Amino acid sequence: MLFPENTEQVREIILSARENKTGLVPLSSAPPHFHGASVNDGAETVCFSKMNRIIRIDRRSRYVRVEPGVTFGELIPKVKEQGLRLNLPFLARAGKSAAASSLEREAVLIPKYQYDYPDPLLTVETVFGTGDVFLTGSAGGSEESAADKVLPWGPGSIDYLRFLSAAQGTIGFVTWATLKAEILPSVSSLFFIFAENGGQLTGLANTLCRKRIPDECIILNRENFSAAFADNKEEEALLKEIAPWVMLVRVCGFDRYPEERLAIYEGYVKEECEKAGLSAVTGCSLLPGLEQRIEEMLTDCDRRPDSWKLRYGSEKELLMLAPPSKTAGLLEILRDGLPEAGLTVQPQVQGRAFRIECNVRFEDLTGEAEKRENELFELAKRLADAGAYFDRPYGRLTELVYNEPLSVDAMRRVKKIFDPDGILNPGKLCF
Repeated sequence: MLFPENTEQVREIILSARENKTGLVPLSSAPPHFHGASVNDGAETVCFSKMNRIIRIDRRSRYVRVEPGVTFGELIPKVKEQGLRLNLPFLARAGKSAAASSLEREAVLIPKYQYDYPDPLLTVETVFGTGDVFLTGSAGGSEESAADKVLPWGPGSIDYLRFLSAAQGTIGFVTWATLKAEILPSVSSLFFIFAENGGQLTGLANTLCRKRIPDECIILNRENFSAAFADNKEEEALLKEIAPWVMLVRVCGFDRYPEERLAIYEGYVKEECEKAGLSAVTGCSLLPGLEQRIEEMLTDCDRRPDSWKLRYGSEKELLMLAPPSKTAGLLEILRDGLPEAGLTVQPQVQGRAFRIECNVRFEDLTGEAEKRENELFELAKRLADAGAYFDRPYGRLTELVYNEPLSVDAMRRVKKIFDPDGILNPGKLCF
């Protein structure tokens, strides 16, 4: 395992790998690793844990710049000290790399501040498989430039950031990333909205997000709600008494007229719920202090020693993107195909799409992981036919995604430009 400490050392590692025809796979987050993108038996691991500088936090321009070894557990308190917050994934692990999370396009909790699917990722410095160091967007000028390095597009007419987003380290190794941040609210209210089916809540979420009302907004079925917010199996059993589906909506007030703003948004949430035949409540009596626990967990990373996804031993998951018009139907397919699965639905890009995560938890038994993986793969075929888009394919799912010869040929030509010797995470995606 190699441990570079700066960009020049990353460049030297890649140039040496080119010369020796050695594969390389990047690793920046602490275990567990759910998707296998940072695991490659045919490559040597490049661990970025020593590249862990928080380069800059800028409240005025609302961004942070970090190296890939900086984790959510380290970054969130530093950002809060400056009166800022990150647009976080749901219960991101404390040991998860903040840069890697954005590069993987993990679903974020605040859709109204997300203007494109790579958000909150803005610009990066990367070392391509050629050994060339490259800066994307407005970071592409000289180091002496007065630019904040926050404009994602370019340099020139090409959006280079998209070559790196969700590429699983097959195009280049990122050595620092600029991430969008937002102002920390001064007051907030958390609403619980219960429903019998997920379709009721996705329609409501779409309306609320289009009107830019909520900050955090997430929908969970009772399996994922109970698993995520319980600290043990006993609490999980108690939380399963909740309704089949629940949407969590948080509205906030900031420095200017916070109470007035909060009251207006609370009224909007209740009004839209009433139109949809639902109710928004601020309490959930299943466990003492549950409301405060949930609000704290939505605004922080998951600092528990063990992942909630692994409480029963192992876990397999299916990740997809869906238009609002298809989301309810896809949830029905998931419910019929895997009734025991946990489901998480998050509106993205101001409600223009939903990210769906299907989690199957099981005990570590011989052959069980393979069985579950096969079930999810067969289900993915049905979901794709029904309108699901697998924009983050891991493992076997790449067989389903990269099956069009002309597109695959075009992507391999792009790969050849940036990684001519095929040394970066070989065998991943269609490379």
